[in-house]
Amino acid sequence: MPWLHFQGVRAAQLTVFGNEEVTDYYVGRKGAYQEIIHTIAILLQYKIAPRIQMFINKNNISHLSNILQLVESLKLEAQCKGFEKEFEFFLHQGSCDGENEQFYDVWITPVDIEEIPQKLIDLTLKHFGKSSIMDVLGSPEKEHCNNLIDDTSTSSIISNSPVLLVDNYFNVYPNYTTPSQEWCIGNLKADGAGKILHNYVNNTSTAQRIMTTVPLGEMVKESGNAYSMRLFSEGDYKRYILNKYTHTL
Repeated sequence: MPWLHFQGVRAAQLTVFGNEEVTDYYVGRKGAYQEIIHTIAILLQYKIAPRIQMFINKNNISHLSNILQLVESLKLEAQCKGFEKEFEFFLHQGSCDGENEQFYDVWITPVDIEEIPQKLIDLTLKHFGKSSIMDVLGSPEKEHCNNLIDDTSTSSIISNSPVLLVDNYFNVYPNYTTPSQEWCIGNLKADGAGKILHNYVNNTSTAQRIMTTVPLGEMVKESGNAYSMRLFSEGDYKRYILNKYTHTL
């Protein structure tokens, strides 16, 4: 930590999911929550402000009261102000892709917002620079379906300065959503950089090909839920629909 402070680090982000039991469950490792508490103490010792993020769903949103109690018991706002930094906290549901797709059934809806303590709403709005929590959490899926079902547009992720992800097997994916086979554009060792870039700009992966040829409205008709109240931002919903549509092929 002294080294981090010397390098100019003044804030560090930590992720919690609720109380100790729930956080350990979502992290997948016993002791994860206690490590976070210990890390917060060390960060404060070296005048590095902790920034706490919480992903919420119907199964853990009731634990927000535990997080508020943690923030208040550790006096995080006052401690950070003591070295002229601001404590930050924000909550959101994350994106419904990769491992998160399994939480679709417990995705938050407008009725769940009543369980969010006002103090944590205020901190979240301050972090995102928004005036309403709905601006952070988005709109019900049925509204997105209604707005997009007649959309005949296609899209592309091709950029003059792409950011690509390489996994531990040297498979390469565009940095657009969670890496999966449908997004793979080659293997760095087997194909080389030139072939991978060719695959990228020519949309050869299954997902990129669908994205550039299948109208968004068609994907919504096939994979959307016109009765769902689950909350999504428009961008996250488009990615969710694209991935879901791709998985059905």
